[in-house]
Amino acid sequence: MAKRALYSRDDILSAAISAVGRRGHAATVADVTHELGAPSGSIYHRFPTRESLFASAWIRCVHRFHDTFAAITDVDDPLEAIVETGLLIPRFCRENPDEARTLTLYRHSELLADPPKGLLDDLTGLNDPVAALFTDLTRRRFGEVTPRSVELVALACRETPYGMVRGLIGGEIPAWLDQPIAAAITAVASLDPSADH
Repeated sequence: MAKRALYSRDDILSAAISAVGRRGHAATVADVTHELGAPSGSIYHRFPTRESLFASAWIRCVHRFHDTFAAITDVDDPLEAIVETGLLIPRFCRENPDEARTLTLYRHSELLADPPKGLLDDLTGLNDPVAALFTDLTRRRFGEVTPRSVELVALACRETPYGMVRGLIGGEIPAWLDQPIAAAITAVASLDPSADH
């Protein structure tokens, strides 16, 4: 009978996320073993490199953020749906500071261009839920989907709120920030995507 692994893959990824919460981009495999209380062999048995370990933790955090999209399906008003989508960012960062900090480790495009060993399948199509949500919001808000209108929705839902909380990620994100973030999202989403100026 095979011996049961003392530390599961999820245990190791949780420890990696906690290590990033404490040490940020400087987190090492040694930090993860300390967090886990395990020898490094337990980690390298499942993750051959530091990059594959932390990229796997990043991927898990991406999926957890995508899980928050379900809340948007109940919002009928298109503009309100865009605002609520954008507010998912400060809310997720506030409620999950370690995961939020882990999400700053990588950019999807860079990982996909040079994927750590064994992670290509996990990275391929990873952001499809974001693209689908933005396309749906664009159609609801503007009646049609064009490259410019999708860019405008992405600017409202992603770049605007992320830009407003980026410097606070991993620490306290005050609840009062949601109001100016919502105002900025509303302003961007109220623009005319067909305008040239």
